[in-house]
Amino acid sequence: MQRGGAANEGRRGRRDRRGVAMVAVLVALVALIAAGALAIDVGLVWAARTQLQNATDAAALAGGANLIDKIGPSVTLADAETAVLGQAGLNPSVAAPDGVVVDSTDISYGHWDLDTRTFDPGVDLSDPDVVNAVDVVSRSDGALNSPVPAFMARVLGRDDFTVTAQATSYLGFAGRVGPGQLDLPIAIDCCKLRGANCEADYCETITTNPPNPCPLTATVPAHQGAATVTCLEFANTAEQNACWHVYDGDSPSVSTPDIIDIVETGYQQEVESLFPIYVDNGTKTPVIDEIQSRMQGTGGYVGNAAGADRYPPFTGTNDSWVVGFPVIECQSEEHCAGGTVADMVGFVCFEIREVLVNPEKIIKGRFLCPDDPLFAECPIGPTGTGGDDFGIRADFPVLVR
Repeated sequence: MQRGGAANEGRRGRRDRRGVAMVAVLVALVALIAAGALAIDVGLVWAARTQLQNATDAAALAGGANLIDKIGPSVTLADAETAVLGQAGLNPSVAAPDGVVVDSTDISYGHWDLDTRTFDPGVDLSDPDVVNAVDVVSRSDGALNSPVPAFMARVLGRDDFTVTAQATSYLGFAGRVGPGQLDLPIAIDCCKLRGANCEADYCETITTNPPNPCPLTATVPAHQGAATVTCLEFANTAEQNACWHVYDGDSPSVSTPDIIDIVETGYQQEVESLFPIYVDNGTKTPVIDEIQSRMQGTGGYVGNAAGADRYPPFTGTNDSWVVGFPVIECQSEEHCAGGTVADMVGFVCFEIREVLVNPEKIIKGRFLCPDDPLFAECPIGPTGTGGDDFGIRADFPVLVR
């Protein structure tokens, strides 16, 4: 009897263990299904989120590129919105196979502060001096775009997922210049354009307090434009506001032959970003003479004058040449001493009115703002964001968020 009882107990024990094992298998199977659902659906959601973000990034950049009409300048919100909606629609996603749709209420315009990395939509949206950013939010939530469908997660009762994406584009000022857009190897002192520490408003400064003001000479009648212009001084004096350079940040040599080489053809390479350049001072008479020849179309420039006889009485003497210069960090104490390296901080437009070789070695002209009719002739472009504000808006925005 005892033996039979023991056998029965053994059989019950084996059945119990088989029951426990079956429960464990079922629990593990549920866990595997859940893990599979998680892996498949998370991957799908991640792909949809990436596609939605790409569409949103592209839409924000398109809006930024159409945010400002640089000639004026003026804010063009309608153009920016059209660009956002159109560009988003060119980008399909898992939840929007025909292209992402952005609600116009999810497009915001405002000011991006580079220092604090914050976006303020509460600024005056008609003021091109403060409006510089477009913020776009896109949603796959079942409203304009379908939610992301679930597959394995349906086993767990989940039919779909909602995803959103956000991007902010910033349209700053020229910090990159295309090849062949810079005619002369002249750099301008930032503090002479925007006051102490280079922090004042550029257009206000050059209008109310032109750098180193001087009159046009008797050989250029006052009625040919503004009688008071700016003298670009290269000598090491308190009035110095311009420097020589050859767009080189590696070698401290800024020789006269190298400078003249650039005067002859302009700088033919692209300035891909702002970088430190070596500068020099001094009157460098041969360089001034070469600039005058190129402007007037004399010497080796016969038939290929860079300047134009823009102002009456049209005597055949060229009295206008619109050029672009890089702006460098303040040189108030350095005076562009030979062997000095200076950071480029942006680009500026300047109309040369006359070049004096004898007895003075000086270039006279005026700095231009976007509201000047000649600003449209400024040769700097195409430009990328990255520089300080000297009136030249970038052509291309960048993503900042």
